[in-house]
Amino acid sequence: MNTDPETNKEANLGAWTLKVDGSSTSERSGPGLILKSPEGFTIQTAISFGFPATNNQEEYEALIAGLKLSRTLRVQDLKIYSDSQIVVKQTNGEYIAKDPILAKYQALVQSYLASIPNHQVLQICQEENKEADIISKLVWNSSDLDCSVYFEELHKPSIESERSWRSKATKTG
Repeated sequence: MNTDPETNKEANLGAWTLKVDGSSTSERSGPGLILKSPEGFTIQTAISFGFPATNNQEEYEALIAGLKLSRTLRVQDLKIYSDSQIVVKQTNGEYIAKDPILAKYQALVQSYLASIPNHQVLQICQEENKEADIISKLVWNSSDLDCSVYFEELHKPSIESERSWRSKATKTG
């Protein structure tokens, strides 16, 4: 067993972190996420919806967007933090999604998690998730925007987009 603190510190540098949060305000509705590499490289994304969504759907959309980004970057070790008890417990298999829409989200999340060999989904309190909460509440035309925040607009739920993508892939493949 290695007890050298510097070696142990290096061993823990492999995990990326993903913080996600959903938000619904009078100005905009959508999730925010922050993906951070072990070296500190950070990607912040605010997503705007062109469709109505519940708070739980927003939380799932944030998680899915973060998982898509993680897959694109070929992240192999990821710690995911969310303040949504329902999303965390459904994702970890502690709760069963009885709502058919949330069940579709849960299945889609599981398909993305399958591509990340080392992952943990952890619930944190809202106080610990302030950064992602702030990103989720950004408005597109705000003069206070940090230029490092990326914006994405979803015109339909990810569960519909994925289904149509799979259908096209099946037809052509």
